[in-house]
Amino acid sequence: MENTEIKKNKENKENKENKTVEENDTTTMQSNVILSETEIEQKSQQDLIKKHYINLQKQKCERFIEIVMNQTTYTREEAISGLEKHNGDITLVIKEFLGAVDNSDERARQQNSKSLHQKRYDVIREYMDNASTNFMKQQERTKRYNEFLERQKKAQEAKEAQEADKKNSI
Repeated sequence: MENTEIKKNKENKENKENKTVEENDTTTMQSNVILSETEIEQKSQQDLIKKHYINLQKQKCERFIEIVMNQTTYTREEAISGLEKHNGDITLVIKEFLGAVDNSDERARQQNSKSLHQKRYDVIREYMDNASTNFMKQQERTKRYNEFLERQKKAQEAKEAQEADKKNSI
């Protein structure tokens, strides 16, 4: 009898262990399913965000093309090629249409052709020029302010003199 009871107890324990293992397996499977669902949701959100930004870029490009077409007599294909040529810069496309010369490349080359010492002295010279003009402006302001104070002082003295004359004449 005792043997049968021991066997039953062992079987019960094994059954409980099997049930807990099965429960753990189902919970891990459910958590895996949940994780995969959240991953799917994140991927779908990321896809939606990408699509949104791609649509914004297309709308921006379309607006640029329309602006170029409105400002010039270019066809759609010419506007697109012009924007591609100038990396999406509308002003350069319109300047090219109008025949205006673009000197920005030439200016950039000239600035890059200077040596390091020349660039340093350019910065120093610019700083000194700005300081000089600011000093001159400050001196001019001070001079005008002092002249204003002198006029005010003279006007005050004239006013006091008139008041004194009025008192003396009364």
